[in-house]
Amino acid sequence: MAVWEVVQLAVAQGREDEFESVVRSQVPTLEEADGCLDLQLLRAVDREGVLLLAALWQSMEHHTDVFVKTEGFTTFSTAVAPFFTAPPTPFHAITVIDGL
Repeated sequence: MAVWEVVQLAVAQGREDEFESVVRSQVPTLEEADGCLDLQLLRAVDREGVLLLAALWQSMEHHTDVFVKTEGFTTFSTAVAPFFTAPPTPFHAITVIDGL
């Protein structure tokens, strides 16, 4: 069953564009990751510095047991970490309603 990894990110105010650029540069890393099916980055419009990263994984194991043990995970994490003003808040979820 596909699982969404959803992470709330607190990014230093004024650095959101730079952060988005770094995430964009890391998209190939996630495209190459075994089991990564989709990626979305959303920026809050009513809270400065708040973003959501949502990655769709083929299964929970593809994220927690496979990807996090790869060089790609280390590369991605190292690239985005300098932007955070607080630790990321992750959780995993399954789709229960899709569409209107």
